[in-house]
Amino acid sequence: MAELDRDKGGAANGLTVGRPQEADAEAEPGDVPASMEKQSDHPCFQCVECCTYVAIEMDNPTTAKEYDYIVWYLYHQNVSVFVDWEGSWFIKFETRCEHLTSLGLCDSYSSRPLICKEFEWRECENRAGNDPADKWLFETSDQFLRWFEKKRPKTFRRFQKHMRKKHRSGKEEELERLKIT
Repeated sequence: MAELDRDKGGAANGLTVGRPQEADAEAEPGDVPASMEKQSDHPCFQCVECCTYVAIEMDNPTTAKEYDYIVWYLYHQNVSVFVDWEGSWFIKFETRCEHLTSLGLCDSYSSRPLICKEFEWRECENRAGNDPADKWLFETSDQFLRWFEKKRPKTFRRFQKHMRKKHRSGKEEELERLKIT
């Protein structure tokens, strides 16, 4: 069901998709009827991996600035970068879906987004067996920089030169405004 979001003054400020009305008016968001449970023969039994992160495809880095962005991404908690087996690059945010219940079920299953409906459980990374899910996974900037230096040495040297030049150029005006006591 679509409805307008309203600011504190009641003015409409955008359209959102809401959940369908629950049959039980007293049910809290996230509650699942006690009769619902994931069956042990379900292919996703005891797994909720796909509901605990968001991965966004990004361009294969080619410039010093793009490599620097990856380092910056990896400075943040719960963020990683991976390259899949087809060579596509992704930034991954570890963040649990707000509709995932404690039973591992979706409390908005009937109105879930298309990306969820179209997800093919047969391609789940947990079904890959002993093979790693990703060709390369970087969880820290140090991991990424070691890989970068080893796998793309010429580009890494250009990156280092670019970074030294950027850090030497100009004054750090924001630091000059700080008083160290």
